[in-house]
Amino acid sequence: MFDIDICLALNTDSSLRNKLGFSESFFMSIFLKEESMPYKRRMGLALLFVFLTFPLSASMVSFLLVETGLGEDVTSSQYTSLWEGALMAVFFDAGHIVTNSPFTRIEKLPAMDLAGQMKDDFNEAVNGGADYFILGFLEYKLQGDRPVPVSIVLKTYKTNSQKLVYEQRFPAGTGRNLNDEYQYAQNVGRIIISHLEDR
Repeated sequence: MFDIDICLALNTDSSLRNKLGFSESFFMSIFLKEESMPYKRRMGLALLFVFLTFPLSASMVSFLLVETGLGEDVTSSQYTSLWEGALMAVFFDAGHIVTNSPFTRIEKLPAMDLAGQMKDDFNEAVNGGADYFILGFLEYKLQGDRPVPVSIVLKTYKTNSQKLVYEQRFPAGTGRNLNDEYQYAQNVGRIIISHLEDR
């Protein structure tokens, strides 16, 4: 039964149970003993715990990263995947539902952001229920035959109005190693989250 499943999940996850401030015996006495309280009251408590655990107003955020400054014959850099993963992770950790489109490549920054393939990806995000669409242009330059990131322009759109909520250029490729770059990218993600409209 649903309420017993909730109980067992909370009973198993001691960290969540402790965060809520309840003991194992509390859950067992409420959910597993039929005589402790009527079924509807137990179901109501189960739903209350679900609502406390999972935010009701979680926004869905869709990401598209676009590589610029590289020819089609240049192998993609691991920095693109790193930035995408770092941004999605920090949004997820903040309680958002995250999705992404496969990153693409164009020669230079476009005059219009939401055009061509990017417009198709935006529409796909809208149809998928996304509340925000984050478009990132990761600019590269070649050092010998190796692509090196220089900067990233991140633009956040509200999908229901196509309104540009936030735009900023950040340096990229400044970390001493990939782990540093990942942490930096997550910090950038936290800045973007702070500029989102109230949900």
